[in-house]
Amino acid sequence: MEKKIAVVTGAGAGIGQSIAVELARRGYCVYAAARSKQRLQKTLALCEGCDVQPLVFDTSNEAEVKQVLDGLARIDCLVNNAGVSIPKKTQFDEVDWDLILGTNVKGYFFVIKHALKKMGRGSSIVNLSSGAAKTGGDFVSLPYAASKGAINTMTVCYARDLAGEGIRVNAVSPGFVDTAMLALNGKEKSYYDTVIPMGRLGIPRDIANAVAFLLSEEASFITGQILEVNGGDIMG
Repeated sequence: MEKKIAVVTGAGAGIGQSIAVELARRGYCVYAAARSKQRLQKTLALCEGCDVQPLVFDTSNEAEVKQVLDGLARIDCLVNNAGVSIPKKTQFDEVDWDLILGTNVKGYFFVIKHALKKMGRGSSIVNLSSGAAKTGGDFVSLPYAASKGAINTMTVCYARDLAGEGIRVNAVSPGFVDTAMLALNGKEKSYYDTVIPMGRLGIPRDIANAVAFLLSEEASFITGQILEVNGGDIMG
């Protein structure tokens, strides 16, 4: 059976790295993308023996996205994960909004736009969102939460537009996960054990497993959904 080809953005660390590793271990041909090859060194090391290739581009730069993705023969699965955040504060300026929306929203759009040229019936897209899209987030910034709300809407719009072409589009919405970005919240890790109903902080592989499911044939009748993966922190 021919391997499925997956592109994973933001694959240099954290959740994106875990997704790239998980898909590689499940037999995908993975293109792990980041802004520099140096960022991908650990990911490539973790995937030793698997079919993983590095891609270097800035998702917020449409020309770079187009140039790199146009060079691929086919894309079966796309995972939009590259994102940025800033600490929570009371006042934000245009630079803050441009940074967050440029990567977290326009970046997702640019990657989907150019990946779709290489995708066909049976392909699947998973966008990474956040529980902050629903709650506003106790610790995250306003631009970040707003960007994730936009990602949810983008997911549903694309799912509706592409359903007739046999391309599924879903999102995974993580809760608190043990990554470098979590440190922006300013809380000790033990804090989350007391506030998350399931009694523990999430790990990147929790999210990677959810993404892998949505990309799989087992999810072939699922599209336009936002899958919350948060240990019960957000229910319903």
